[in-house]
Amino acid sequence: MILHKTWIGFVAIMIGMLLPPSAATAGEARHVNFAAFEKQKADFEYEAIVLGKFSDFISAMEGSQILILSHTADAVDGDVINIQQDVLREDKGKLGDFGINCQLSFVDESTADTTSYAIGGLCRIIQIGHGKNLKLTAIIPAASLPDTAQGIDAWVELYEDEKTGIAFYANVGTD
Repeated sequence: MILHKTWIGFVAIMIGMLLPPSAATAGEARHVNFAAFEKQKADFEYEAIVLGKFSDFISAMEGSQILILSHTADAVDGDVINIQQDVLREDKGKLGDFGINCQLSFVDESTADTTSYAIGGLCRIIQIGHGKNLKLTAIIPAASLPDTAQGIDAWVELYEDEKTGIAFYANVGTD
């Protein structure tokens, strides 16, 4: 998995080096886009990188259902982004909880010549109730994110859990 994430970061950096600079500048606030999906078809395979506009990304996820879609307000270096989606319910006299809770650290490593962003942190996947009792902590190592403002229309996979079929994706942009 580590080599997989390293390769994604390398590809994102190489793509960024091949593209001409845009009007966006280093150190400028960015929106962090985050999405979580759950497999609905057993034979569905998540891709490490999904190229294309947002509609292409959503189309590539057929075979899964979206659990969370988040578009942050302006994020700057050092921000911690909290993303939470839970359904709490009573289940046979006990509290049930199905959801995802993430705390992600945003890093801006941009220079005057190039932009470079990364995100990493922890996400808890919780499925308690209806015969399930799962509490999983997903450790997401810092991963380089493609910057749509630099012409890189792509989403990178941050994490995939084989047991639950849940995967997290992200990118950054100025709009």
